Amino acid sequence: MTIFEKTTKGLEEIKDKTHGLSMIERRVLIFIDGKRTFDDLKTLPRVTDLGGIISLLQTDGYIAQTAGSKAPANEAPLSGLSAQSGKMLPPFRELPATFQPEKFNMAKHYMTNTLNHFKGFYGATRLVREIDGCQTHEELRVFYDEWCESIEGTRAGKKRMETLRKDLLAVL
Repeated sequence: MTIFEKTTKGLEEIKDKTHGLSMIERRVLIFIDGKRTFDDLKTLPRVTDLGGIISLLQTDGYIAQTAGSKAPANEAPLSGLSAQSGKMLPPFRELPATFQPEKFNMAKHYMTNTLNHFKGFYGATRLVREIDGCQTHEELRVFYDEWCESIEGTRAGKKRMETLRKDLLAVL
């Protein structure tokens, strides 16, 4: 059973509302108490993408999986800690044994198109060039955090980030 608890950052967000979470993201964060399972949280009203919200909260450091909880065999872990840095890793899908150019190209084009849309054609030129030069999923994943920060740096991107992140992670 997967159970999450609030981190110090999560507790501060509940108290101060300083990080700009949406109403629904905040509601999910409030209900995470270190006892409720993922299935318990599915019953929250008006929460249509619980997995995406949990991934966002975990990636951004608001929540962490409790020490005693474990993901069921059919549920992929949402993310983990990097052994080297102790920093939260994005919830990337497991890559298939053979390279899938169609998924790679979809991810690459999605990243560059969203950057051009939200930042403008000249707003993220360097990042777009670096993404364009990637040849593998591993190379592309290096730019995930910078892509997120760049998109979230715009008003429209911040509003749509949950959906954008979910769509990209499906192919990245």
